[in-house]
Amino acid sequence: MNETHLNGESSDIISENVKQLQQLFPEVFVEDSIDFEKLRTVLGEYVDEDEERYNFTWWGKSQALRLAQIPSTGTLRPYPEESIDWDTTQNLYIEGDNLEVLKLLQKNYHNKIKMIYIDPPYNTGNDFVYLDDFTDNMQRYLEITGQKSEKGGKLSTNSETSGRYHTNWLNMMYPRLRLARNLLSDAGVIFISIDDTELENLRKICNEIFGKENFVAQILWKKRSTPPNDKVIGAQHDYIVIYQKQDFKGNLFLRPRTEKQLSRYKNPDNHPKGPWTPGDLMANVKGGRYVQSLYFPITNPRTGQVHYPGENGNWRFNQDKVERLMENDEIYFGEKDNGRPKLKRFLKNVKSGITWTSIWDFSPLNTAGSQEMEQLLGSSGIFENPKPVGLLCDLLKLGSSEDCVVLDFFSGAASTAHAIMELNSYDSGSRKFVMVQLPETTSEKSEPYKAGYSNI
Repeated sequence: MNETHLNGESSDIISENVKQLQQLFPEVFVEDSIDFEKLRTVLGEYVDEDEERYNFTWWGKSQALRLAQIPSTGTLRPYPEESIDWDTTQNLYIEGDNLEVLKLLQKNYHNKIKMIYIDPPYNTGNDFVYLDDFTDNMQRYLEITGQKSEKGGKLSTNSETSGRYHTNWLNMMYPRLRLARNLLSDAGVIFISIDDTELENLRKICNEIFGKENFVAQILWKKRSTPPNDKVIGAQHDYIVIYQKQDFKGNLFLRPRTEKQLSRYKNPDNHPKGPWTPGDLMANVKGGRYVQSLYFPITNPRTGQVHYPGENGNWRFNQDKVERLMENDEIYFGEKDNGRPKLKRFLKNVKSGITWTSIWDFSPLNTAGSQEMEQLLGSSGIFENPKPVGLLCDLLKLGSSEDCVVLDFFSGAASTAHAIMELNSYDSGSRKFVMVQLPETTSEKSEPYKAGYSNI
């Protein structure tokens, strides 16, 4: 290996966890060991001793957990000659097994990543699964990347006939998500693209790793304009599951208003508070919310016309508040001064954006991702189903701040990196990225291989 490296052996995650436990419960430690009986006593009623309880497990789960805890002895080796602006860039693109890389990132990026987006294998039967075995991690890496002959099938398609179809996928995802959580900052969020095949299992392992209370939302992204015609019910959507590291102010951001929405705010009367739009001064009185004291006349000071609330209704504010609004010219009587009173809603006083919906039919379809590959690489088939940059820009607007670090450890076509650079150019942000991708060999019969790409 090159003597120049970014960092050596990864953090010992078990030792770090023990240190955190010692800070919380120093009384349960006897010299360097944990007295589990005393720990059970300290936890009291939170210890569940009932053998029959809700539990999500599968074959190999314990081994998957151990894989996440075993320190990596790998090294990140820099390639300045293949890089652009090596001395100044703060972006990283790492080629390697993402499980190994996630361990190596623990030292420098622990608790520093604001947003993670991943588009892992959906487990369609043709996706690659990573059969992790670190008895000789360099030998394994060389086999997967086609630099040495493969021994024992370290990387293969996950066929439903394997007998452990969902198990293989869970054993691949579980240790990687555990390591990913360590990298998230306190205000960090993770976005995971998935379809129906493993949605249920993904939610269960994320509930365990991130905490059920930290589930944020399950976005339904409309990815196709029409359903596939080879089924009775054809899926037009994928999901994007969102979890937060912890409940923390600033985890997510409102959706920016569009130019069309902003154009509704005008300032025809040169009001000192700036642009405004008319809003309803009437209150909704359904369900018995009628208040007699809020039923009074409002007089237009320029025309003398008197206005009362609608039938069985009342104003939103009491008479004193309405008088103050009138004095400050914050009630509007129409363009020709002959309309019912409206409240001037000033842009400076409303939220900085609007609420996102759980159904995303406004982001680009997956055909946009293929078109982008066609423009960049001359073929839409180099990458299979790449996510459109516009979708990722929307996710970045929701989950990233303008000066944060974003991680994608299933980088693929690197659409996440593309979206970060595009959004930075739009809002003058300084987001940085860390992309990770295993340089898997391509099949000789595949379109990427025929186009001259021997690996990803």
